[in-house]
Amino acid sequence: MALTGLSCPLGFSFLLVVVTLVLSLEHNDVPVCSYELIETGKSEHIKHNKTEEVLYYAYKDPQIVKHPCNQKMALYMGMKLFLTKDNFRRSLIPLNIPYKFKVGIPKVTAAIYSSSKLLLVINGNVFGFDYEDNTWIMILDTSEYLTNIYAEYCCYSDDYSCTSISNLVLAYTTGEHISQAHVYLSNSLGFHFEKLELPQMKTLDGILEGFFFFHSMSKYSMLLRNGKVGRFVYTEPPLNESWGIPFEMSGHMNIINLSGLKGYLILWDEKHLFFTNNCGQLVEEIPIKNDKGIKYESLAHSLNQVYSITGFENELALLTKSKKFFYGTLGLLSTSLIDIEDDGIGLINAAVMFESVGNILIVVPEHFHQSPAFDFTICPVNIQHLLMDLEIGLKTCKAEILRGNFNKKLFVLDMNETLKLSATLVPQPAQSPVPVITVSNPHSLGFKVKMYEDGYTYDGNTIFTLNIFVMQQHVSGRAHSSFVSNIKIATLSTITLDLIDRGMSCIDLQPQIGLISIGCNWNKRIIIRRDLNACMKNFLNPAELEDNYSYVLEKTSYDGSFHSRNQPDNKDLIVDYDYERLGCPLLVYYNSPWKPVIELWKESNFVEVVKTEFIIIEQNGLFTYNYSLNVGKALCKSQAQSWSSMIDASSKKDLNAWNRENYVNCREPDEKAPLVSPQAEYQILGGSSSNRIIFNQRNGIYIFFLRIVDPYYSYCDLTTVFSVYVYGAFPKRTLPDYVVALLIICFMFFLLWLGYIIPKLTKSQYGNRFKLFCQNLCPKRKKNTMKFRIDKLKK
Repeated sequence: MALTGLSCPLGFSFLLVVVTLVLSLEHNDVPVCSYELIETGKSEHIKHNKTEEVLYYAYKDPQIVKHPCNQKMALYMGMKLFLTKDNFRRSLIPLNIPYKFKVGIPKVTAAIYSSSKLLLVINGNVFGFDYEDNTWIMILDTSEYLTNIYAEYCCYSDDYSCTSISNLVLAYTTGEHISQAHVYLSNSLGFHFEKLELPQMKTLDGILEGFFFFHSMSKYSMLLRNGKVGRFVYTEPPLNESWGIPFEMSGHMNIINLSGLKGYLILWDEKHLFFTNNCGQLVEEIPIKNDKGIKYESLAHSLNQVYSITGFENELALLTKSKKFFYGTLGLLSTSLIDIEDDGIGLINAAVMFESVGNILIVVPEHFHQSPAFDFTICPVNIQHLLMDLEIGLKTCKAEILRGNFNKKLFVLDMNETLKLSATLVPQPAQSPVPVITVSNPHSLGFKVKMYEDGYTYDGNTIFTLNIFVMQQHVSGRAHSSFVSNIKIATLSTITLDLIDRGMSCIDLQPQIGLISIGCNWNKRIIIRRDLNACMKNFLNPAELEDNYSYVLEKTSYDGSFHSRNQPDNKDLIVDYDYERLGCPLLVYYNSPWKPVIELWKESNFVEVVKTEFIIIEQNGLFTYNYSLNVGKALCKSQAQSWSSMIDASSKKDLNAWNRENYVNCREPDEKAPLVSPQAEYQILGGSSSNRIIFNQRNGIYIFFLRIVDPYYSYCDLTTVFSVYVYGAFPKRTLPDYVVALLIICFMFFLLWLGYIIPKLTKSQYGNRFKLFCQNLCPKRKKNTMKFRIDKLKK
């Protein structure tokens, strides 16, 4: 947006326009629904535990918290709390907490779902209720009085990219200055919390009214109020834009973050109703209009106050204290709102929720008998039937079909990959609907669209096919470098296909929404090519390797600290060989420069041979190998990283000290690491380097740990472990070279001396005596010699 300097993920132009249409039916009232009393299942609650305290909602207006993924589960919060697993289709007992927890005042200020638990803030502390086995646990007991708990949910897939989103839970207190606010963070589904202290919290000014985690916008976001002005602030925004557009905020506001990770937020108090579809960057109050013009500028001007409110997908419904029912659809370019005046909705403790798209349920708990269980008066509302009965002259929906192959699905987009999505649009006769495609995080995700005619329906309507090519924004060629977020960091974004003028008549034609995870594809893995192994050449026997095989590392050949130094206190190390994991070792000649061949696989499909930078290290600390290049020969412009330097600089002190996140290419100048030791070993393999491993004169097994460190190859931490058998090395000499050379020279001189002295001695008296002595030592040979001479004379 040029006027604000903020980015808005709306279609091709990323322009946000919010227009609201309210149709008033003051003289044409139609009953919203028919009431039904649910009073079944009381026998299940005859044995009620009276050693428990009954919980109640801390605020006067009831609300229903719907499970974001399970459409049958909901929590009613009012004078009592009720947890249902079938949308209040049976009687329930109120939610109670055992006395042993000593909660004091059993009032609940906030609640969310997490795994199979319900997390509740009760009297300032966080408790967990496992609704599978009906047990309670204390999770966070603090001296601070916490008021809110928050989490985002991903219901698209069971993939880790999706499920890990729900791991993060925030608990915090509102109404305090941001510098004194208390915020707790959990990365374990709310089972364990730690205090969160962001540096920005000490420098910001304002009263904290909300603390969020927007996965598709930034890491953390805070809603701050200064006087009567509210504003969202982002701690790690993609473009260093730390503030959203200010909006009117006279006091504390309630907030609903609609499921789907789209960035849709509904903010309200008794008199005001706000909506934002970009994580709070632009917040606007919803005006109320009719078909002739503006009727009311806000909900307050219509003399209505919010009593109970709910949102689902792209829909909004609320009850007011003036006995009115409102329904609206949340669109990209328009928000339509219907004001239905019906005195019959003025039921005490009534709350509203969505059962599904276009189906609303108004719920009122009732207690008529001595049973501890409560009955429920429910009022189902079918919006489509209601709109048809009202005859308010809604325009016909312009499209017959709007369908995408990505709806409600998760797709993973790894580094430099392109993803092809498709959708189908069929207009109604004589209509020309305009499709619009948006992404929630345009700083990370870009797209290109091709739309064309692709046949006709049986009724003769034209079928349009949309091919959507999704890629990272930095490779799309359509964004300035200052607009693109850090490509090294994995992000999320939703992609939405909608119609520009989709009104309430298109209830059955919902926007098509998918989730794109720009990050690691967990189905990827790397393996080492094994064209030749030690078992093929009979150096090792597979049967022996499988039968608890072990080998010895000499005490002078390994260093457990991975610094490639002799350790005086070392002892010979016995290593057990894991044949099931490692298989038969690769076969490598000891004096031949070698580099492993790495293959990238996706599930069971081969992708490519990896040619980018990687590192290896012997996981038991063996250092009897070297690298063929040093830092200078590798053409480094800064000091290259090494295993010893990275382990020393890390708190981990293990093989995870060096990875793709902290890898630095030495071929780029770095003032923090100037080139001071060009003779040091260059310990990075692959890429444009010709670096190789050269093994020392030692035969035996090496078990290597290998990791891809190029941050631009994949978001995955691609690692593998493999074994190598080195052969062909002669045993090492036990004497130093100079001693061996001296002995050889002395032996040669001794031979020369013998060649000189023996001929001379044989001609002397001492030589004759020596020959006679030798003859006497061999009498048999002497006898045979005389016999040979006599036979010769006879002849």
